Amino acid sequence: MNESSQKSLDELLAKLPREVAPSRDLWGGVARRLPRRSRARPLVFAAAAGFACACVASALTWAILREHPAPQTQAAIQKPNFDEPRNPSYVAARDSLELSFRERLALLDPATRARIEASLAIIRQAHEEIRKALASDPASPVLEELWQSTWHDELDLYDNVVRATQPMTRT
Repeated sequence: MNESSQKSLDELLAKLPREVAPSRDLWGGVARRLPRRSRARPLVFAAAAGFACACVASALTWAILREHPAPQTQAAIQKPNFDEPRNPSYVAARDSLELSFRERLALLDPATRARIEASLAIIRQAHEEIRKALASDPASPVLEELWQSTWHDELDLYDNVVRATQPMTRT
């Protein structure tokens, strides 16, 4: 290219508008062609992994503390009850949440469902093992706290699955 044709090209380019609005909205067609992906799956995996880690940490803490028991205190005189709570409002709320969890769990793909159910089994097993340890050492505040935390872990797992599988709303 020579200098005169280069100059005229630069002049022509300079005369072009800096922005050009499309004649119609293109986003609708683009959005229809994009593959739809569920946003719930990563949340469910993250929740299941978090609960599994919490259960493993609880079991390890329990194993370490079992080797070094706490000294007997006045609390050891009272015989605590380590059964499931029987408060009617608690039982009704728990049953309702578990029912919603089971319904929503059925909506997930089999691999995700299997991981969540495995995490739930770990939580329940940890809870039972801690309850048995508390039966032999009821004065252990650490065991009692771990035992209570497994209740929370189970309910949190239910809640996270229900929340993660709720239909998304547009704002």
